[in-house]
Amino acid sequence: MKGSDKGPPFLHPVYEPGHHGDASFQMAVKYGSKAHHWKFGDMRPIEGLSPDDVAHITAFVRQVQRQSGIQ
Repeated sequence: MKGSDKGPPFLHPVYEPGHHGDASFQMAVKYGSKAHHWKFGDMRPIEGLSPDDVAHITAFVRQVQRQSGIQ
């Protein structure tokens, strides 16, 4: 959630629901994502995760964001 040298933090306002909605998580997992906020390079699609898996992961991210004051 806090990021690393390989990826960005989800506990950052750029990932708040109003900027990157839940559907953007689904699309990023399915199709990958071009680097546009961070300098980590493009994200490749993630194989092996169902839409339900991504929805559960997104719900967890949103819960921790709310606990951290990101609405």
